[in-house]
Amino acid sequence: MTTAPRSLVVRALLAAALALPVGLVTAETASAVTSLEMEKKVLSLVNAERRKAGCSNLRWDTRLWKASRKHSWNMRTKDFFSHTSPDGRTPWDRMRNEGYYYGSAENIAAGQRTALGVVRAWMASSGHRKNILNCRNKAVGVGVSRGTSTYGIYWTQDFGTR
Repeated sequence: MTTAPRSLVVRALLAAALALPVGLVTAETASAVTSLEMEKKVLSLVNAERRKAGCSNLRWDTRLWKASRKHSWNMRTKDFFSHTSPDGRTPWDRMRNEGYYYGSAENIAAGQRTALGVVRAWMASSGHRKNILNCRNKAVGVGVSRGTSTYGIYWTQDFGTR
């Protein structure tokens, strides 16, 4: 009789040990979001805010996206937080360097772990909100960079008028 209960305990422990890693892998995979998905989610959330204010949707511009993604990466890897790069480049310099000549504004943020978090932070700041709700802006690029750094995640949003 002692073998039957012991066998059941062993089976239960084995089943639990096998099920646990599967559950962890599934949860991790489901929560993994690419940087591009996060960036596009910001666009969707920002466009919802713009529609509420009577502005047209911003269109995604790859040149602005490249400028913003590179700036976020630069801030994260060089451990600074500023619109001006350590080498003196401004948002307009970075946008022009990517071939976009109609830059109008830039929003930056750091530490917000989600697209919703960063859009909420920008909308709560009068200057950032003004950039998002400026109906003259027609194009946008959003760049995020994640990794080991002071804030862990850096965001840049570059706007253009064409």
